[in-house]
Amino acid sequence: MMDRSVEDIHSAMDKDFRSETYTVDESITDTILWLMQHQDIFDSFHFDVHSQELSVTHAAGVDIIRVGMFLNAKYGILVTSI
Repeated sequence: MMDRSVEDIHSAMDKDFRSETYTVDESITDTILWLMQHQDIFDSFHFDVHSQELSVTHAAGVDIIRVGMFLNAKYGILVTSI
């Protein structure tokens, strides 16, 4: 289990991971939790521990997920934007 601070846990409790939209923040764990609630919109994801980079493969290609990106699951596919 990952060691998370009390503030991180409270922050995660305030997020709606079932929402069709999500804004990526510093918590990779929360972003992955959101993606897991929307598994039908992407094919796979990869987290590189060395570079701390999360990439997601979906119908439109591969995106590197970065802090501040807006993720959208409304159309049945993953739509990303900055």
